[in-house]
Amino acid sequence: MERSLPFFDISGPDDEHFTVELTKNRMTIGRLELYNDIALEPDPQQLVTRMVHCTVERDSDGWWVVDNGSVNGTFLLRDTQMEQVDGRALLREGDSISILGKLTEKGKPVYWKLTFSDPLGTRPAGQRHSSLPAYLEYDWLQARLFRVENGSRQEISSLRPQEHKLIRYMDQRNRSNGNMPVMCTFEELQEALWGDEVLHTEAEINYVIFGLRKKIETDQKQPRFLETVRGLGYRLVTRPLKK
Repeated sequence: MERSLPFFDISGPDDEHFTVELTKNRMTIGRLELYNDIALEPDPQQLVTRMVHCTVERDSDGWWVVDNGSVNGTFLLRDTQMEQVDGRALLREGDSISILGKLTEKGKPVYWKLTFSDPLGTRPAGQRHSSLPAYLEYDWLQARLFRVENGSRQEISSLRPQEHKLIRYMDQRNRSNGNMPVMCTFEELQEALWGDEVLHTEAEINYVIFGLRKKIETDQKQPRFLETVRGLGYRLVTRPLKK
């Protein structure tokens, strides 16, 4: 069957095999179908991240695989060379995203392999917001937040304590992931904001996000810096996505 959309030919550690087309500009990969566009099941040893293990995302340069700070890592197999994805990596025709799916009784790793193909070639994802990437920059020593856009650096002032705490936590998660944006779940953000306190809700987190977006976004209806990962949580863009 001829295909026009980019797709993954997926093989699993126990001879699973299926194909998934990339129908959106960002698709999530993880263990459970409830949370992901591409579910790698079954996973009895629980080696694949339950929610988002990694994402694949398209920009004007092509398709990228972005690790989401996974415990067991995301790897890229190109020809015969396998390397761990440090933050993100640009996909080429025939590359395979490799994710640990099983350890044999002798400890040998067996991987899920998602082999990438783009039959018609990658085209721009749409109009870009600016000629240079826009991002947030957080100064840990001075505890100050800046928005960098088109070479201009503007400080974001008047952050409330909870907003500041949220920025600090999400930026730290990005730094631990090679300075690439990490999707933070509602559960993570709740703990970051209120610690062991109980009875806090997603609605309260959304309220903090709403107030923060009013200060950092130029268009709250199309957020670029504090992005929603539908049904899962949020991620903060604290540096340019281009390397």
